[in-house]
Amino acid sequence: MVDLSSAVRRGHPIAFGVFAFLALIVAIISSAVVADFNSNGEPAKKLARDSTRFLVFAGWWGFLFSLVYIGLFLSGIGGFLSSIASHAVFIFVTWVFWLAGAAALSSAVSNADCSSSSSGLRDCSALRAICAFSWIGWLELTCMLGVICFLAYKAFSGGRGMNDGFA
Repeated sequence: MVDLSSAVRRGHPIAFGVFAFLALIVAIISSAVVADFNSNGEPAKKLARDSTRFLVFAGWWGFLFSLVYIGLFLSGIGGFLSSIASHAVFIFVTWVFWLAGAAALSSAVSNADCSSSSSGLRDCSALRAICAFSWIGWLELTCMLGVICFLAYKAFSGGRGMNDGFA
C-alpha cells in the first residue's frame, strides 16, 4: 500500500494557499464592484448585482476558512476540526457556493458587450474578471473535492475513520 502522508503534508498547504489566494482576488474585486454599485447607483441588470454580492460573501468565506484550515493543518491540532470529514463538508459547501456564484454571474455577463455602454453594466471588465477567477477557484475546489473523496476512500478501506487526520 502506498503511503500518501508526505504528499498530503506538502500538498495540503499548497492547495489551500492557492485557493485562499484565488478567493482573496474574487473577494477584493467583488467588494470593489459592489462598493461602486452602492455609491453610483444600482446596475441595470439585477442578476449582476445580486451574484456579485453573493461572490463577495463566497470569496471572503473561502479566504477565511482556507486560512483556518491551513492553520489547523500546520499546527497539527487533531480532532474533528482537522478531520477528513470536516474538510469534505467545508470543501463541498464552498464548492456549491462558488458554482452558484460563478454560474449566476456568468449568466449575467455572458452576452454583455464590454465595449459599449448599452450593455447595462458599468464594470463589465471587472465582472468578467470575477467570473474568470470564480471558475478557476471552482475548478480547484473540484480537484480538492476529488482528492478528499479519494483520501476518505483510502481511510475507510485501510481501517481508519473519517474523524482521523490527514497525515
